[in-house]
Amino acid sequence: MGKTILADALIFDIDGVLLNVEKSFPEVIRQCVLQGWEKFCGGITDSEGYTSEHEWVLKRHGSFNDDYDIAWTLLSIAAYRNEKYLSAAFPSSVALEWEIKTCDESPVEWVVNKYGNIVPREAVRGMCSELYCSRLHLLETPMLRCDWKALPLPVGIYTGRNITEWELAKERLQWPDFPLENVIHSDSGILKPSPEGLKVLCEKLGAEHPIFFGDTASDIKAYNAFGKGLFVAIGRLLPEAGLIYNDTQEAVESLLNFRLER
Repeated sequence: MGKTILADALIFDIDGVLLNVEKSFPEVIRQCVLQGWEKFCGGITDSEGYTSEHEWVLKRHGSFNDDYDIAWTLLSIAAYRNEKYLSAAFPSSVALEWEIKTCDESPVEWVVNKYGNIVPREAVRGMCSELYCSRLHLLETPMLRCDWKALPLPVGIYTGRNITEWELAKERLQWPDFPLENVIHSDSGILKPSPEGLKVLCEKLGAEHPIFFGDTASDIKAYNAFGKGLFVAIGRLLPEAGLIYNDTQEAVESLLNFRLER
């Protein structure tokens, strides 16, 4: 066990922190790009499209936290190139990294300003939602293998998921009675990397020194802007973070000297 950290609340992201989503959301994006290239862009799908290298670039940027809008962004960039074949239109991960360097605003506004409304955003989001909610969410597994009430501090959740996706996450976590008032979700109107979600949760939990567990650039940006507590990175996307763990359960037990059991 590591050194005990003095904290008064635990705040978790969901994707990549409370749930392993490696087989769900990246697959949603991949399938939407492949199907959407033909359905929404009139193109011919002849390549794999979205890869783990693209995911690394986007998740380390800080603005691209919404996976459905990632699919729409990628389709918009590809469609703007006016090529028939996806292999010719879809950017490499290196090209994508250069492409999104100019995005320092809402990614939706950035796409519209840079490429125009050439791909129907709501239709793309609808396809993503159908792919995720119909089956792909069933591939997710808990990364914190205990009931939330077993945790030694008040618990909050700051996620980019909407209400429907939160309900599915709650099922996978087996947290049926987790209070909705302790969840900041996209339908609340607060979106990462805004620090407002952390501020609101701390006010609700009566906390001043939370531990925030996140896995992407948008999480650490929100924490840095909030300026209180401790940030713990889960996974490989934030090698620059001070505290990094591969496993959320291990992180909680190590930091709090508290052994968790289901």
